Amino acid sequence: MSLEFIVSQISQGIVVTLELTALGMLGGFLLGFPLAVARTYSKGFFRWLSVGYIELIRGTPMLLQLYIIGFGLPLLIREYFPSFVMNVFWAAAIGMMINSAAYQAEYIRGAFNAIESGQSEAGIAMGMSKWQIITKIIFPQAFRIMLPSWTNEIIYLLKYSSLAMLLAVPEIMYQAKVVAAATFMYAEVWLVVALIYLTFALIITQVMRVVEKKIYIPGVTMIKRGAL
Repeated sequence: MSLEFIVSQISQGIVVTLELTALGMLGGFLLGFPLAVARTYSKGFFRWLSVGYIELIRGTPMLLQLYIIGFGLPLLIREYFPSFVMNVFWAAAIGMMINSAAYQAEYIRGAFNAIESGQSEAGIAMGMSKWQIITKIIFPQAFRIMLPSWTNEIIYLLKYSSLAMLLAVPEIMYQAKVVAAATFMYAEVWLVVALIYLTFALIITQVMRVVEKKIYIPGVTMIKRGAL
């Protein structure tokens, strides 16, 4: 078995890994944004619901969450719908979305809190609603502040998509396990896997660095142009 064969077999899982990462990031943001708004600007039930969700998800391992969604939830559903079959790819994707949402909510909340309160007061004075102030004044600035944290989150999701192999999702690690078991070239296989993850992590870092530079605003973004 040649190294080219190993790479060709493992590379079949790259697309699945990237799809899981992208879905986890996008779904995590769509869920994390309202969670951050609720925790930062709401009171009562919605604020505590947001706090409870964030603390529960951040306080338990992603692996446990994937097991519950991939194995526990289908058993519960089959009590009422015996023919139900969980798609393992979407079980992993939903688990990653749910997990990422809690972390992204905290990134967004931290960025919200970094914006001076006087800007919100100015929006109120202009007759803007709370939602308009958040979406048109606060978030465009907060987005620039949270980009470094977003970069970390994308890389985090890329690496932890490997947990999907435990649900038999054919991503990089699953494919590598199959190839290693068939060839007994464990050292070569895991070295190739490590290089693949490292390559994509470096690419993501460089792309996000370019994005940070493009949208940099002096006095708002927490980086210096010269550092890029």
